[in-house]
Amino acid sequence: MEPSLDTAIIVLVIDCRVPDVCNPAGAASLLSLPVAGGSLLDHVVTKVTDLPGRAQKEVYVLPNFETGEDYESQIAASTKFEVKVLDHAGLAATAAEAEATDSFVLVDAARWPLQPVDLAEVLGEGDCRTVTHLIGIGRGEHRARERIERDGAGQVRRVRRLYESIAWTELASTGVFLSMVPGRALADFPFRSLAELRAGLAARGVISRDVPLEVELSDLSRADGILDLNERLLTQADASPRPGHAPAVGLRRGRNCDIADSARFIGPVTLQDNVRIGPHATIVGPTVIASGSEVGANAIVAQSVLLPNAVVEAGMTLRHCLTSGRCAACEAGRSGARPACHVAAALPERLHASTGGFAATDGTLQRHRRAHLAAKRVLDVTLSLVALILLSPVLAAAALAIKITSPGSVFFVHHREQRGGKQFPCIKFRTMVADAHRQQRELYQQNEVDGPQFKLGHDPRVTKLGAWLRRTNLDELPQLFNVFAGHMSLVGPRPSPFRENQICVPWRRARLSVRPGITGLWQICRSADRSAGDFHEWIFYDIAYVRHFSFWLDLKILLFTVLTGGWWSVPLSRLIPVDHDGGSPAEGALTTENTA
Repeated sequence: MEPSLDTAIIVLVIDCRVPDVCNPAGAASLLSLPVAGGSLLDHVVTKVTDLPGRAQKEVYVLPNFETGEDYESQIAASTKFEVKVLDHAGLAATAAEAEATDSFVLVDAARWPLQPVDLAEVLGEGDCRTVTHLIGIGRGEHRARERIERDGAGQVRRVRRLYESIAWTELASTGVFLSMVPGRALADFPFRSLAELRAGLAARGVISRDVPLEVELSDLSRADGILDLNERLLTQADASPRPGHAPAVGLRRGRNCDIADSARFIGPVTLQDNVRIGPHATIVGPTVIASGSEVGANAIVAQSVLLPNAVVEAGMTLRHCLTSGRCAACEAGRSGARPACHVAAALPERLHASTGGFAATDGTLQRHRRAHLAAKRVLDVTLSLVALILLSPVLAAAALAIKITSPGSVFFVHHREQRGGKQFPCIKFRTMVADAHRQQRELYQQNEVDGPQFKLGHDPRVTKLGAWLRRTNLDELPQLFNVFAGHMSLVGPRPSPFRENQICVPWRRARLSVRPGITGLWQICRSADRSAGDFHEWIFYDIAYVRHFSFWLDLKILLFTVLTGGWWSVPLSRLIPVDHDGGSPAEGALTTENTA
């Protein structure tokens, strides 16, 4: 689509100070930081200047800190784009001169997405009359945020755990990374961040919308955030090994670099223009060394970023560090070792999310697991279809009996969480009065079991027919439709609603890594006194099932479900082999996960 002549975007990138810089000589601007392929300013502007249907006018930088006389020259030297530096007065003047159809695209460089975002698809041609804020809500990984609620006296009332990041109320401010704003809306409106911009525009009554995106945001207000962003960009970049240097794995270099033949590189490493690497120096990636920098003989630079014209003197060791100026003797001789400069901030841990962290990572075991999962799905589809056909008279009779004996629908449909936390409509025969869910809060004080579940020995909401359906487990038969549809499996942890899955983090991770089931270890192995309802026992059996999952374990659980009918407990040792000490290996697995 050709850009329209009367529609344009004006790019405004908010700059901030670089955090935690060793020897911070001339290292004020975050946007001037080197990253793979250029500066952070280059990286950001490249991503936001190609929106459909809009011509690009200018690119501006707005620092949110007091700048020195050399700030503009520092910005100009760090980018391949033609940019102008504005203060708030200059921004107000620029906004006042904007056409009615112009829009500002404002970017917070310190909160940039770590995963690719198709801005053209998300923003489209935009609407020059309203404001759009893009908010990163995370990738739905198994993380939790706890919120402590207190009463007026300061006593803790309860602790709430929120797993879905979209439910974190502070995301509306901390998660804003890009805003598209009508040009004239910014006239005479000072702000230091997109969070302030969003709040201020809302207070003025400007129509706006928030667009949540499942992306993780970098936190470049921290040194480890900068190092993490560089690592991601470097590992994504194409490696350009330099012939004649061994080993030179993943080395990218700019123009006029002077590299000693004895220097060693363990990539990914990016050298910008005019970099000098001395004899026997070792550079370990992910590392970026900015233009004009020098690494002396026998020096070691590992997982670091050197700002323009930085000098690492001979024999120095830099690790997990941002540095500028001359790094000569930081922490020298502290323990008799070589001088070292080190920012005490470990790189963020890489989350293993293939199956919630419970599956083995060995390739052979993974292949076996995939084969077991495929066989399990074939078994689910086959048996559920056969059961629905054979039991159709029973299903029809139960449905008719429910309709005749009590008012209301035949089925009770409740949203439960399946694999990955996705919700699905779980179907059961209705066994209670029609408005039972409204009465539960009033009855909660009488709950006879622990944990998040609710159970009464003589629940007044249960109908006479419903009590019989529960005793015979016939109320669960409609879940065969869920199994056939792929929401559930015949065997697995009990399907639970969102509320019940908030109590124990390892338990939640385990049970949401597989499909929920009609029957499972907990249903056939729990204590004979079913009214006791020990919550820890529930956790134990769910995690044990996931830890020891196999197609053969499913078959054994199905067999014992049929043989016992749920009337007596099956020893766990009949299903999972015990260790030499007489205990189940699942017990150790549970302990490990609870302390992880």
